[in-house]
Formats: sequence, structure tokens, C-alpha cells
Amino acid sequence: MNLKNKALAILIISIFFISVLPAVSAVDYSIPYANVDIQVYDDGLINVYEEIDYHFSSSAHGVYRDIPLKQGQSIENLQVKVDGAYYDYQVIKYNGQERIKIYLYRDAAKTQGIPSGTNVKVYLQYDFTHVVKIYNDVGELQYKVWGDEWEESLGSLDAVIRFPSDKKLEYWINPAYSDAEAKWSDGNLVIKSDGVSEGSYVEARALIPLSEFGEVTYFAQHINQTAADKIRSMQQGEENTQNFLSTVGSVVNYLLVALCAIPLAIYYRFGREPKTDYQGIYEHEPPTNDPPAFVNALMSGFGKNVGDLDQKAFQATIMDLIDRGKLGVDSEDDTEFTKTTFLTVKSTDGLERYERELIDILRTYELNGRISFSYMQGCLKEEYQARAYQDRYDNWCQNFKNDYLPDDVFREYFDEKGSDYMMFFGIGAIILAIIVGAISLFVHFRGSFITTLVAVFFAIVGGACLFLPSGIGGKYTLKGKLYTERWEKFKKYLKDYSLIKEHPPESIAIWNKYLVYATALGVADQVYKAMKMHVYGGLNDPNYTANDLFMFYYLGGHNHINSSFSTASSTISAANNDSIGGIGGGSGGGGGGAF
Repeated sequence: MNLKNKALAILIISIFFISVLPAVSAVDYSIPYANVDIQVYDDGLINVYEEIDYHFSSSAHGVYRDIPLKQGQSIENLQVKVDGAYYDYQVIKYNGQERIKIYLYRDAAKTQGIPSGTNVKVYLQYDFTHVVKIYNDVGELQYKVWGDEWEESLGSLDAVIRFPSDKKLEYWINPAYSDAEAKWSDGNLVIKSDGVSEGSYVEARALIPLSEFGEVTYFAQHINQTAADKIRSMQQGEENTQNFLSTVGSVVNYLLVALCAIPLAIYYRFGREPKTDYQGIYEHEPPTNDPPAFVNALMSGFGKNVGDLDQKAFQATIMDLIDRGKLGVDSEDDTEFTKTTFLTVKSTDGLERYERELIDILRTYELNGRISFSYMQGCLKEEYQARAYQDRYDNWCQNFKNDYLPDDVFREYFDEKGSDYMMFFGIGAIILAIIVGAISLFVHFRGSFITTLVAVFFAIVGGACLFLPSGIGGKYTLKGKLYTERWEKFKKYLKDYSLIKEHPPESIAIWNKYLVYATALGVADQVYKAMKMHVYGGLNDPNYTANDLFMFYYLGGHNHINSSFSTASSTISAANNDSIGGIGGGSGGGGGGAF
């Protein structure tokens, strides 16, 4: 069975199983109960008190609580307490959120984690600034009393929100399909839920008359627009939309099932590739001397079309420049256990345009002659910096394609007609799946279970058409098929530690070249581990510090590049906080887990 047939088999099997597989945590635990108490003050500040019960069915080292922070928001005066275990905690701020990491111990000396069967209650209390919004006509609190980023479902929830006065306010509980019940009692909004499933949330939204605020509202977010009618309209529109989708959902089920046959038709019409005479089992050397970005572009993969570069191409090019001595690697102690990684530009002589452009992107984050990844992370939390970074990366990818894979060259390797049809189907499928998914998941109606299965089925098929290898619809030419087969066999060799051990590279330089290409192919971890054990004896050989490329990977440089893309994406997504929030767009929420 070739790669294409395997991909099709995975698609069909995933249709029935992937949606029902629960996320697997490294720690087996549950959250039976949570109590949340929120006090809204007349200066715009809110105080949040949380009690969260944990039951551990396996040993564990701790829990964590992630609190998303929108622009201008902050957590102040944090207090942490734990019943049922000794504890320490630390606060980590990253990627627009604050993580409260609580270490749990069975002994007073704090040397051993907690055993299986332990029940722990965690208490958190903190002030939350700039959550309340004050418009020209009304104030607003939009807050997730339970967020959608928790690893596990919640057994039951009690929450209360206390407002400055006893006057009954206009409020809503989101999402509209939530089974949480709310009532107004003596100036308090009391919320109860018999359970919140993993990936769901409970959000309270209330309009607060301006008269309930004091003269000084320093801790509120001020927005110069009227909002009350817009918020009411938004909430009413949500209710009307749910009713409409409930009606439409029962009609479209059979249509969606029938449409799922279209990808198979596209494959059999346009996607079957030519056969080659290549019989190799493995390639023990890189099949060509092409730049790693070129190899990355021509390989297919999930979520990647043939001909497109992804982040691995960017990473591999950086590592190739390190290997060739164009970039140097430096580090300094950050804490007792961690180091900060830097790059230095040694030379740009003889570089291609795409290599010079990559260095120019990195030099944006240069301090005192060194490219600092920690400085990069800080910069990318600013919207204009994140957008500029993403734009320059996109231009870098496009310029590489223009220079190395113009249309006439690309057509020598790949026929993309069928992949275009597959993409058009995928877009249409996603649009319809959103409608059906909203009905089957968010609205209770007769036959909802069947509609849920149809929605999941169609969403997976549509998503697969967009993210499976573009060769499912299109196909490699004979030249392209031979090219990718050889590189796939080399990738197979790199992934098999026993083969590398049996046929190891003959020098450090060749090992480094393997690590560069492995990065482009997405199997760098395997080569790094083999290199660490085979060349440097599990790091017992101190000579590893003289190899800049190995040190870059060892110090986490590979992960720093990944984090830069993640930070930029998160910043851009959160850039529009200064607006009326949509359904589910409230502050707070977040999630947590155990470790």
C-alpha cells in the first residue's frame, strides 16, 4: 500500500474514530467540583475566588491553571492555598496568558509527588484588571466562569457574581445551548451547572448601568462607543440563529452523506500517480544536493500542499546556515537550570537571496550584535511586530518559490488540477459543516445524535481535503514521483535508529547534514537523539559543545523558532480586544491540567 492509499485508509478510519477519541493526559485525574465567586467593584476591578477539587487516579507532580490575558489586562494580588498536599507554586507569563503552576508533594520536605488516590482542593484568589468594559451608555462584564481549555471535564459547577448594587441586571448565559442555570438573588448572579464537558465553557454576560460605578474607574476598560443595543442584538441574534439551524439540520443530513463521495471521485479521476521502476528500500545518503527548503517544498504532508514551504523549511534553512558557518550559536545562563540562546551572523558572503532574506528577518531581533530569541518572543507579543513577522515570513516563502519553483519548474514535478478541485470541495464542505455542526452540537433537537455523526463525518472529510497531501487530488509527474520516493526512503532511514546505528554517517559533517535535512523532513528529533547517543555517548563526550548545529538543537533553538510562529499567531488573533466581544469572547476562562 503506497502513501496515497495509506492516507485514504487513515481518512476513512478517522471518520469513525478520531472525533470520539478523548485527549490523553500524562496524569490520570478528574475535576469533580469547582466553585467560583466573583466580586465586581465600582472602580471596575473584579476579584476572583476559585475552589477547584481534583481527584488523582495516578501519581502526579502538580496542577496548573491557565488564565488568558487580553491586551491591558493583568492579574494582581494572587493568593494560592492547597488542602490535601504540601505545595509550592510559580507564576509563568507567556503567549498572552498567565500560568499558575502548583507543585504538589506528599511530604513536608517536598521531595515526592502525590500518590494515586489523592484528593486535593486548590484555592486561588486574585484581582483581575480591565475585564469590565465601560461604554458611553453602559458597563459590561463578560466573563467565562469556566473556560474551554481544561484537559478534563468538570463534574459540577457553582458560581456567583456579586455586583456593586442589588438592582437586577440584564444578563445572559453563553453559549445558548449550555445547560447551566442562572438566577438573580440579592444583587448576585448565581450560576449552577451539573457538568461542563471538556472543550465547553460557561460564560456570564451582564449589562451594568453606569450609575453603579464610582467616579474613578481606573481598573475598567473604557471604549468610546455605544454598546447596549448592539450587545442585546448580538445575543438575540444568537438565539434566532440556533433556532434556524435546528430546523435546517434535519433536512441536510442525507445531502451531506451523499456529498462525501466527491473526494473519492476526484481521487480516481485525477489523483492516481504513475508508477516508477524505483525499487530501493532505504536511501543511506541524501538523494540530491538541493537546498533543504526545496526538498521541503516538494514533499507532501498533512496540512501542506506540494510546492508550499512550511515552518520546517524556515527552521532547516537556519540550521543549514549554522552548519555552513554563516550563523553562530551562543548562550548564557538564564536561571540555574536554563540558558538563553542567541545567534550571531558570521558572514553573508555567497548567500542566495532567500538566505539573505532569512537573516534579515532574524536581525530584526538583534541586541548588541546577537539575535535574541527571548527578545523575539517579547516583540512578537506586539500586534504590529507579529503582523510584520508573519508578512515577512510569507514573503520569504513566496520569494523562494519564485526563484526555485516557478510554475514551469513546478509542473515538471506535479500536476495540481485535481488538488484544486479537492480544495474547492474542502472549502464548500467546511462551510456546510459549520452549519450542521452548530445544529448538532449546540442545539437540542430530535435526531441530534444522527446529525452529530453526519456533521463529524462531513467536517473530517472536508478538513482532510484541505490538509491531507495535495497528491490525493493532484498527482506527481513521473519525475516528481521518483524524486519524492527517494526522499521518502531517506526519511525512513533517518527515522529508524537501528539502521542509522548499522550504517552511521562517516563524519560529524555528514551527521550535521543529516540533521539539517531531517529538519526539513520533520524527523529532526530522531536524528538528534541518534546523534546524541552514537556520536556524543549520551552527552558524556564534552566535544558536543564545539558543534554549533548540535548545540542549537540541544539548547532548544529548534523549539524557539516554533514558539515564534505560535506567539505571532496568538498575538494577531487577540489583536481586536478593543471591541464588543462576540459570543464566547469574554475574559477569564482559560483552563488547566496536571503534570
